[in-house]
Order: sequence, then structure tokens, then C-alpha cells
Amino acid sequence: MKNRTLFILATSFLLLASCSSSRYVNYLKAHTEVVQMTDSLEFTSLDKDFYNNKLFLVGEVHEVETSPRIDFAMFTQLNEKIKIDTYLTEMDIAQAYYLQEYLKGSNKVELKNILKNWPVYIGSISKQYRNKWVKLRAYYSQLPENSKFKLVGIDRLADFDLVRKLLKAKLPNNYHKEILLDNDSLISWSKQRLNSILENEKSNFDIATMDLLRNIEYNLTTYNQTRNRDTFMYQNFKRLYTQNQWKGKNIYGGFGFSHTLQAYSYTFAGRIKKDSTLPYTNTMVSLNTLYVDSRLTVDSKALPKFMQDKGKEFTRFKYSQDSRLFMYIKGIADYKKVTKPNSISLLKLDAEGSPYLNSTRGAKVKKLITIWDAYELLEGTSTTDYAQYVFFVRNADWIEPDKK
Repeated sequence: MKNRTLFILATSFLLLASCSSSRYVNYLKAHTEVVQMTDSLEFTSLDKDFYNNKLFLVGEVHEVETSPRIDFAMFTQLNEKIKIDTYLTEMDIAQAYYLQEYLKGSNKVELKNILKNWPVYIGSISKQYRNKWVKLRAYYSQLPENSKFKLVGIDRLADFDLVRKLLKAKLPNNYHKEILLDNDSLISWSKQRLNSILENEKSNFDIATMDLLRNIEYNLTTYNQTRNRDTFMYQNFKRLYTQNQWKGKNIYGGFGFSHTLQAYSYTFAGRIKKDSTLPYTNTMVSLNTLYVDSRLTVDSKALPKFMQDKGKEFTRFKYSQDSRLFMYIKGIADYKKVTKPNSISLLKLDAEGSPYLNSTRGAKVKKLITIWDAYELLEGTSTTDYAQYVFFVRNADWIEPDKK
């Protein structure tokens, strides 16, 4: 009898949680732009207040096939409207340096090798992500000089081989034998020798080269001190803000979903928003992506056997944030009510009079079985403290990994 009562209560809760609210739906009808999956992703509903921001962050689940497409579309639209000076990437300094050279037309390092150790693992093993950079290279080539942008990596070091290659490309030949193949030895050498080398050779370097080498030194010497990626990206961003004189400049970044959540004190976006020495408390915007009836790429070994695509290294896994078992966002029915299947919709959550300004509907997660991480919302916060816009993706496919 007790079990039956619990079952009825759980079922009733799930049914009630799945209902839409007319108050929220009516608001969303006036603040949602629906774009069919097959159309070009241009969002005309973005207004002057949006473009007046200085730091634009797009949060995605990397393993869904719409992610590189949304990233490219959002960046290029912003660049056309207001000119983006800096494109932040979830890459290390060397990866971003060689990717910038690739965008400029260089083929000295093959694109696949630039991405080989990218922390966004699916991006290192999929044609869809490589195609994003191919498209961005073509886009970059047709930009007039005064509209070109700088691609900057702010993540922890991930590819030490590229770091060594970059050091040998920039330091005089007589130092090359000191650049050792062992990573720990390279870090120790940086702490003991690199600063003095730069002081001795500074008259031979232009400002850009000296800044680059100083940044490599910082990345190497702090590698073991700051292991948390959000912390490192924030610290790196803050240094580069001063070094590159980013005050007043327009900055864009495409990141994994969690990095762009603003309410927390430990995320990349949250640290920046709460830092009163930076000018972004009221001039940054997060556009985070939610998904229903979609698929994502999952390493099969990370799943129980009964959930795996049998015999496959990667599983094309059903991913829907209206799943009553694995992840259910309270109020997601409102989002579904104003959108359509096979679409990518843009929902503005923070317009004047928005009910999302004073509630956690549309962000609070309920689940019965834990497979995906879900962030606990902070007491006293509302949905718009985490992100101000939602890309609501319906019926997207997975990112297909390269075949071995």
C-alpha cells in the first residue's frame, strides 16, 4: 500500500510538472523567434539592448550537431552587426595561435593536428567541428582588414607538443636544445629559465612576440598550480584583458554549457560577472542551449551496457531535457508550446515584465535517475541570473565521430 501511494504521488508530481503555464507561454509568445533547422541561422529579434553588451557567451552541449552551427552563426551575426574584436576559445594558447594562423591562410600545421588534443574531445574527432573552422577560415578571408578578429585561447595547456613547436618558432636557435620533450621538465625549465631568456632577448622581439612568450611562460608556470579549468580561464582572461587593452572592445566566446552560467561563483562567467575590477557585471550576456528530442555523442564505455549501441565505440544517445527519468526542466513545456519540431528557437528571458526575472521556472531540474550532471540552483536566484537567452533546439542529431 505504501509503495502504491508513493507511485501515485510520483506520477502525479511528474504530470503536474509537465504542464505548461499560460502566464509564461503568453510571455514567450512575444519573445520567441523560431527558425527552422534547415534555414540559415539569422536571428532578427535581437535588439539594441542586446548589441550594447560587451561580452557575449554562447553555452552549448558540444556533442549535439547543432552546436558548431549555432556558434558559427551567432559569432558571424555579431561580427556583422557590431564587429567582434576577440573570439575566445575553449583552447590552450598554442592551439589557438596555430588556429589563428590557419584562419589567416596558413597550412603549416594541418587543422586536424591543431585540434588533436583539444579539450572539446568531440571537436578533435569529428568532421562537423572541422568544417566549422573551414567555414570560419573562408569567412575570415573575405573580411576587410578593419573587420578581422583575433582568436584567443584561454584554457589550460592541453597540447604540450604544440607549445614546444611554438617556443622553437619564436625563440632563437641557441635555446632550442633546452626545450625538452618531457612535460614536467618543460614546466621546470619555464620556471627557472624562460623569464631570464626573455629579458636577455627582449630587444630582438616585437611587442606581439614578447606578449606571446610571456603568456606561454604564464601558462607553463601555473599549470600545476591552477588545475580547475574555470578558475584558470578566468585568471587568464583577466590577465589578457589588461595586456590586450580589451576595455571597450567587443568579445565573443563559445563554450560548454556550464562555463557560461553566470550565477555561480566558481564558473568562468560567474567569476567575471562578480569581479568588480572588470566592467562586465551589467554588460555581459549568456545564451545557453537546451534540447528536446535530440541525440548526442556518448562514449559507450561511460554508459551501462543496456544503454549502449552494441559493439560501437560511441553511442548515438537520446538526449531530451524533458525526460522524466534522467533530466526534466520544470517549465520546459512552456518552451515546447511556443516552438516547433525541427527548429532552433531563440527565447529572450529577461525582457521587461518577464516572469523569469522572479522565478526559477525554465531552469530548475528534476530527475529520478542521475546520468547527466545537473546544477543545483542557488537560493534567492532566478532563471535570468544564469542566462538571459535560451537557444531551444528540437530534433537535432548527434555529432558523428570519425571512423577509425
